[in-house]
Amino acid sequence: MKSFKIEKKKTLNLQVYEVLKYMILNDEFKDEIKLNEVQIAAMLDVSPTPVREAFRMLAADGIVEIIPWKGVFIKKYTIDEVEEAYQCREVLETLAVKLCINIIPRTEIDRLLNLLKEKHDSVDERIKVSNEIHNVIIEYSHNKRLKNLITQLNDILIYDRRLSAYDGLRGKQIDQEHKLILKALKEKNENAAISYMKEHIQNGFKYIKENHN
Repeated sequence: MKSFKIEKKKTLNLQVYEVLKYMILNDEFKDEIKLNEVQIAAMLDVSPTPVREAFRMLAADGIVEIIPWKGVFIKKYTIDEVEEAYQCREVLETLAVKLCINIIPRTEIDRLLNLLKEKHDSVDERIKVSNEIHNVIIEYSHNKRLKNLITQLNDILIYDRRLSAYDGLRGKQIDQEHKLILKALKEKNENAAISYMKEHIQNGFKYIKENHN
């Protein structure tokens, strides 16, 4: 288990959330699916209240599912379910690239490229930058149905993006893949931008497949 020490600079809710997130994504609960609020509180030497709040935050991330009257469960997806999500994502996000390439402002692309140059130490910061890049491309596709369809995949995609973000080497690869996509968009090279987006998504699934429990 990751060592837990109360930090004055962070709220207790946030600290419990970060520890549980780390444990879940690093498979420290092993074959446990249902999370016990009382046991976790005792393990971390805190009251049940911050654990309950941490569960809500994890549910918002798509990492756990809170089922009324039944409990809190770690979300588990089969590799077939993940593959289906990535197949859909590839089609939708390459379409977003095609739709946005003549609309997205160069200033917006430069802003995203500058974001990639900044140092991002925490997993949450790296995920935030990654999400920002994909969200901007989707927004400038100006296609609400496309956006809604991608949102429906988020439960699976958010969980697995977090898994990738804990790997420093994969994180650097993701940054490079994003840079190639953005530079192709800036040059309005549609074929290259689509190709880079496809490769990026396929590499993402390949990593998940190799590391799926």
